[in-house]
Amino acid sequence: MLALLAVTVEFAALEPWQDMTGSDVVGLADPANGEIRLACILGNAGEVFGVAIYRRQTGVRWIVNALNGEAGSLNLDNAALMDALKIEMVPKREMQKEDLSRLKALNFKPAGKGFVWPQFRSVQPGWHPWFIDQTEAEQMLADVPRLTRFAALFRQHPDLFEKHLPGEFPFLPNPMPGRPLQLEDLDWRPIIPPPEASDPFKATDEQLDLLRALKREARAAYEYGSRVVSGSTVLEKGRRSFSRISLLVEHQNGLVLGFDLSLAGEPFVEAVGLGLVKTLLASGLLPGTLRVDDKRLESILGQLCKLLNIQLLPSPELDCLADAQASLESFMQSGAR
Repeated sequence: MLALLAVTVEFAALEPWQDMTGSDVVGLADPANGEIRLACILGNAGEVFGVAIYRRQTGVRWIVNALNGEAGSLNLDNAALMDALKIEMVPKREMQKEDLSRLKALNFKPAGKGFVWPQFRSVQPGWHPWFIDQTEAEQMLADVPRLTRFAALFRQHPDLFEKHLPGEFPFLPNPMPGRPLQLEDLDWRPIIPPPEASDPFKATDEQLDLLRALKREARAAYEYGSRVVSGSTVLEKGRRSFSRISLLVEHQNGLVLGFDLSLAGEPFVEAVGLGLVKTLLASGLLPGTLRVDDKRLESILGQLCKLLNIQLLPSPELDCLADAQASLESFMQSGAR
C-alpha cells in the first residue's frame, strides 16, 4: 500500500486533468495475462480529480459504449454495470474513517490542502464503490506509473488523439521503455465493445411444473421489464448493493401483476429469468403474449416463453411498464428519505 501511495502522489502532482479530458482514453495490457484495460483521467471538468481504470469485458464494454454515446451515464441501470478501479483525490472531509486509519498507519501526510487525499475504490457491477483488496492494489500499482508517463507525453503532444480515428486507443508498451515515453512507443488499436452475454435462462423442472399449472389466458398480454432502482439499496455482508426490480404489468390498463426485488450485483440472466418466473406465479395466469422493451430479454427469455407457449414480442416502448417503474421508483425514493 505504501508503494501505491507513492506512485499516486507522483501521478497527482502532475495534475494530468489539466491537459487530458475524459475522452482521452488510454489502453493498458496486463503484463501477466494480456487482459485489456482502458484508463480515463478524471478532473478536466473541475469536479472529480483522479483516474478510472476500466477492467474486464464488462468495464471495457461500458466505457467504449459511453464514449459512443450509448451507455447513458444518467441511466442508473447502465451506471450499475460499471466495472473499474478508481483513484480520486478528495478533501479530507470526504474521506471515510477506514481510509484515514489506513493512511495514518502508513504515516501519510498530504502536501498542501484541498483535493490532496487519495481515495482508492473498487467499482463492481451492481455494487456501490468499495475498498480495494490486495490484488486490486497490485493492479493499480502496475498501471498508475505507466499512466503518469503517458500524461507527461500528452503534455508535450496535446494533439496526440487528433491524428487518429475515433474508436482508436493508444496502448502503452509492455514492458515500458527505460527512457521517457515517445509517440512511436504507442500501439494504436481500434476497440469494438465485447458482446454482452445473454445466454438463455434455464428454468428448473419444478419451476416449469408450477408455471404450467397456471390457468392460461390466450387473450392476455403482459409487459415485463427489469431495471436498477436508484431509491433502494440493500446491505449485503456489510456492503451496499443497488436493488433490481423486475415488474410484470397488464398491457391494456397498466395493472401491476407482480414484482421481484433482487440484488443488482446478481447475474443479469438469472435475475430477469427468476423475476419472470416469480411474477408470472404471482399473477396466477399464463398470458398469450409477453412484451419486453430490452433486446437482451429476447434471447434470455425466449426458451422459457417457448416452453410455456407464450409469444414473446420485442417492443421498444412500453408505456404501462414505464409508468409502473417510475411510480414504484418514486415511492421507494420517498421511503428512503
